[in-house]
This record gives sequence, structure tokens and C-alpha cells, in this order.
Amino acid sequence: MDQYLETAYQAATALFGPASGVPWWAWMAVIGLFFWKVAIKEPKTARQDAAERDDIMLGQMFEDTLGKKK
Repeated sequence: MDQYLETAYQAATALFGPASGVPWWAWMAVIGLFFWKVAIKEPKTARQDAAERDDIMLGQMFEDTLGKKK
């Protein structure tokens, strides 16, 4: 078991340690780009905007509080 922990420690030190060939900001860029899809909401298409606007308009016309068609 100690051998596995030692190997894992050496691998982590080689990747993230001060003697690593990869700078810290490069790892932050990798993590940031990896979670970009989760953190940033995708913009809506024109069709989705129009559908949402139509749903709100119909909801207001028919006094639906959820803004959806009945």
C-alpha cells in the first residue's frame, strides 16, 4: 500500500510541484476551459428567443402566471 501512495505522490509532485515543467497558470487554464461549458450559459438562438417571447405573450393574454400556453 505504501508503494502505491509513494507512486501517487511522485506523480502528483511531477505534475503540480515546483519542479514541474508545467507552470501553475497553465493548469488553471486547463481547469477553466474544462468547466467553461458548465460555468457559462450558452446564448439562446433567435428561434428560442422568439418561442420564449411568444409563450410570455400568450401567458399574459390568457392570464397564466407561468407565462406558458394552456
